[in-house]
Amino acid sequence: MKNCRQLLIPTLCILLASLFLAVLPTDAEAEIYNDTVRLHILAASDSEEDQTVKLAVRDALLNEFGDRLSAVKDPAEAKRLAQELLPEIRACANRVLMENGFSYGAEVTLTEEDYPTRYYEDFSMPAGRYLSLRVLLGGGNGHNWWCVVFPPLCTSLACEKAEEYYSFSERELIERGDVTVRFKLLEMLSSLDGKKP
Repeated sequence: MKNCRQLLIPTLCILLASLFLAVLPTDAEAEIYNDTVRLHILAASDSEEDQTVKLAVRDALLNEFGDRLSAVKDPAEAKRLAQELLPEIRACANRVLMENGFSYGAEVTLTEEDYPTRYYEDFSMPAGRYLSLRVLLGGGNGHNWWCVVFPPLCTSLACEKAEEYYSFSERELIERGDVTVRFKLLEMLSSLDGKKP
């Protein structure tokens, strides 16, 4: 009985450590989180009017700022530019709201947010914590809309553009179109002998 107790604690510690390591992002996922700026627009409500104006705000922001954000080649520069553009982005969103007769305004921040796995037509973005250009319309209680503004993947040119901005391992993860569960512990162990799981 004493031997069982002596084995139980180390076994539980190894199991808990394995579970913890299993949920850590892979190296490619961590790179994607660091190299990406996402756009997240939250509608005031789920009413048809609020959802429609959300899309009008989206279109105005992408038309006005999409080219400027996509012109930079470096993630650090994209983050700096996004921060610099916050007042202009807020003004643009508020102008669209006012032109469409809405009395509420927009709040725009650059913050980190958790995103679920997102599947697009030809690629997917893994779930994780990304830097996010967050546009809150009114109370932000409605369905949201998001895309990737850096690299500029809000368009159908996504896979072509990805090659310019992401490393091979990042592109491989994105362009698969599916996300498989990976275990960080297995990747770490296999890297010791030079093999991939």
